[in-house]
Amino acid sequence: MTPDNQSSDPTGVAVKTVELTDPGGTIRGQVQVDTGPMRLAELVPTAIELTMVLSTRANQREEKQGKAISCAAGCGACCRQLVPVSPPEAFWLADVIRSLPNERRDVVMSRFNHIADDVEQRGMVEDMYNPPPTDEPILEISKKYFLLGMPCPFLEDESCSIHPYRPVACREYNVTSPADWCAEPYNHDIEKVPMPMPLSLPLTRLTSSLVGSHVPLVPLSLVPQWVEENAELGQRTWPGLELFNKFIEFLGTARQR
Repeated sequence: MTPDNQSSDPTGVAVKTVELTDPGGTIRGQVQVDTGPMRLAELVPTAIELTMVLSTRANQREEKQGKAISCAAGCGACCRQLVPVSPPEAFWLADVIRSLPNERRDVVMSRFNHIADDVEQRGMVEDMYNPPPTDEPILEISKKYFLLGMPCPFLEDESCSIHPYRPVACREYNVTSPADWCAEPYNHDIEKVPMPMPLSLPLTRLTSSLVGSHVPLVPLSLVPQWVEENAELGQRTWPGLELFNKFIEFLGTARQR
């Protein structure tokens, strides 16, 4: 897809109108795009903004059917799951970690390192990046990881300490089943709010397209390790409008003007 029109200003910012179609209809909004060199991480704020709109509409559809969203601050059971993030989000989270005060960053990194060492000793790393094909609705590696009971390195007092910067997978995960069921998700039928467009997938496919080879979803708990191994890609830039346009193409149901 190509833009029909756009407005820009001398500061190097273009204003793009994006339209998304979901089960509730068409969503239209304007997004500011830096026309200068752009890293993959800089796509994430747009993905977050779109995810929040889609998630809000999905939650509203559930509420109109008489279902209440169970998720709330202090309910951190889902923060022990194997959370997949796209490569751009991995670079974005690495930026967040680097921005933390030194003492706080050391605490968070020690948690990341503990998890990385643990799953490596258990021989789980390969399956975390590339789960074996299965016809089962539940990935065995996801269940195995959850049963380890390791909280997300960002979890504090059962709440997300980087809530404004959390990945799209976390924003998309809402349930209407009882909150206490989430502590034992494999013993209950968790009722997730259906989301029409998980944005971690188009971000990952975009990355694979740009580098010309398969790039996997990154387990959130292994983000620092993966980012260190892919530091060159994290610093690579593309023209802002070109990168944004490619991202919109990978959304599939979106168009821009």
